[in-house]
Amino acid sequence: MPDALLDDLNPQQQRAVTAGDGQVLVLAGPGSGKTRVLTRRLAYLVERHGVPAYNIIAVTFTNKAAREMENRVVNMVQQNLEGIWLGTFHAMCARMLRRESNYLPFKSNFVIFDADDQLSLVKRAIREMNIDDKIHRPAGIHSAISAAKNDLLTPDDMPLRTYRDEVVKRVYTRYQQMLAASNAVDFDDLLMLAARLLQENPG
Repeated sequence: MPDALLDDLNPQQQRAVTAGDGQVLVLAGPGSGKTRVLTRRLAYLVERHGVPAYNIIAVTFTNKAAREMENRVVNMVQQNLEGIWLGTFHAMCARMLRRESNYLPFKSNFVIFDADDQLSLVKRAIREMNIDDKIHRPAGIHSAISAAKNDLLTPDDMPLRTYRDEVVKRVYTRYQQMLAASNAVDFDDLLMLAARLLQENPG
């Protein structure tokens, strides 16, 4: 009897979909069916193992992949998928931060500044502090701030080895103040604040 969740998968894909509890590592090249395997795995967990949808987190790199995966799972599963967490890293983090905003220095209706907004803030901070933007280019300062956030460093955590590091720290500090005044975050904040939230508030 054909199994709609497995019948068009090769043996390796079937093994990944039906694997037991614990981690499953799937290594495969582009176009080899990774999204199909992940989608079937989600459906398999819900349909065959009775895993509640709200206990599942599925993370993708793009919004398009998230929508595609969600549509596929919805079409395969007969049960309610309410509560499933499915989206990009940034979308997951934003959802978590909105839900747990009482632990954070902004309100749950925060806005997310895009790259142009971020660069405008950096330029404004540089102007306010009378920093020479020919020597300390706004794009370079913004890139340094982004790198610090990706290393989970606040302005106070940044190592100061050069004068440029001091400039970046000063601009970073002012940049964060301006974000806070607008009840805003940037894309790097979504990841950094979510990581800190999980580290500092186990509950």
